[in-house]
Amino acid sequence: MKIKLIVSLTIGILLQSCSEHVVESNNIQEQNLTFSNNEAAKSVATTAITVSGFIDTSTYLNNGFAFLNPSEINKNRQAIGGSSYTEVYGFNVPEENRARGIRWNSDDETTNLWKPQGIAGFTKNGIRYLLVTWYATNDADYKGSRITLIDISPSSTTYLMYRHILLVQPTIPTTVTGYTQYNTFAPLNIHAGGVAYFNDKLYVASTNLGIRVFDLNKIIEVTTGEETTSLCGKHSNGTLYAFNYRYILPQTGYYDINGGANPFSTIQVNAEGTELWTAQYHAGSVDASIVPKIYGFPINSSGTVLNSGIQYVIPKNSLFADNHAHGMQGVFRKGTTTWLSCTGSPSNSYGSNARLARYKDGDTDTVRYRWPYGAEALYYEAQYDYLWSLTEHEPNSGASNGSQVNRCIFAVKFANYE
Repeated sequence: MKIKLIVSLTIGILLQSCSEHVVESNNIQEQNLTFSNNEAAKSVATTAITVSGFIDTSTYLNNGFAFLNPSEINKNRQAIGGSSYTEVYGFNVPEENRARGIRWNSDDETTNLWKPQGIAGFTKNGIRYLLVTWYATNDADYKGSRITLIDISPSSTTYLMYRHILLVQPTIPTTVTGYTQYNTFAPLNIHAGGVAYFNDKLYVASTNLGIRVFDLNKIIEVTTGEETTSLCGKHSNGTLYAFNYRYILPQTGYYDINGGANPFSTIQVNAEGTELWTAQYHAGSVDASIVPKIYGFPINSSGTVLNSGIQYVIPKNSLFADNHAHGMQGVFRKGTTTWLSCTGSPSNSYGSNARLARYKDGDTDTVRYRWPYGAEALYYEAQYDYLWSLTEHEPNSGASNGSQVNRCIFAVKFANYE
C-alpha cells in the first residue's frame, strides 16, 4: 500500500488526516489520503440544468388493457445463489465484505444478445424483489430493452425465480428491420443504464433524454408462442405481441433534462429518499479532457422530479491522469458522500479494472475498494444494509484479466464501505 505525502503539509495536519482515513488493508485495494480544499469540487445549485414538467405519454394505455402488479407475475426462470458467494465465481470482493451472490440461469449468464445494466429493489407484501435492466445487442438489438423481476426472499415459494419483461413505449418507428411492427406500442431502444424505484414508479436513465418513467402496477400480459417471436405491438384484431415475451411494461411518461447533464449513464434514489442522482459516463482513456459530474434532482413525496434545487458534484479520482472520476457506471448518494461504481481504471486489481469509489463532497480524491470486473449500477437495500451491484459481461469475457465468470448479481456489507 503506497501513501503519498505532500511535503508542504504540517505534521499536525498529516496526523489528523491519517486518523480520519485509515482503512484496514484487507478491505481496501487502494488507500488515498484526502484533504479538505476550499477550491475542490463541491455540491452546488446550478441554474444551467432544466427539467421539463412530467410529459405524460400514457394515453395509449387508456383503452383495452388489463394491468398486473409484481405479485401477479408468473416467474419462469430459476437463478442460483444464497447467503454466500459459494455459487458465484470470478469475484475479488474480500470475504468479510460479502453478503449475497446470485447467478442467472445458464441461458442468461451466457447470452451475448442482452447486457444487464441497472439494478434497484423494493419490498411488497413481505416479498423482497430486485429489478435489473438490460439492453438488447447484436442480432437482438431491435428488441430494445427489458427489465427483470427477481424474488430474493428466502422464505418465499418462488425464491430466486425471475421473469424478463419487455419495456415498451408509444412512439411507433417509421421503418423497422428484423421484425413486424403493429400499432400502439413499440420497443424502447435505449441503453437502460440504470433504474431507480420510488413508490411503485420506476425511473430509467435515458442516455441523452433524461428520465423515462414506468408504473410497476401497469404490467400487461400479451400473447406468446413461437409464431410471435418476430411480432411487436397491438394487431388490428386486438391481439398484443412482444417478441414472445409474456409481459410488457409500458412507459407512462418522461422528463426531458436539458442544459448539459447528459449523458445519463445510471440513476438511483439517495438514502434519504429526496433526490434522484445520475452520473455521466465518460471513458478516461478516450475522454480525459471531459470533466464528468453527478447530478441530484429533487423529488417530492409523490415522486415528481422538481425543476429547482438541482445539485451537482464533480468527483475526483487520482487513478486517472486528470484526477476526475471517469467510467462511472453506478451511483449511490447518502448525505454528502457518494459511492461510485467505476470501470476502465488504468490499473488492475485482482484481475479487475473496476473500483468502488467513495467520495465526500469537497475532497480531492476518492477512497477506492476492490470491485468485480464489469461492475455496473448500485442499489442500497436499507433494511439489510446491503449495497447491491451486478456485472455485465458473459463468462470468460474478462479471462485476460483473470476473471472466469463475470455476469451475476452481488451484495456487499455497506457498513464496511462507509
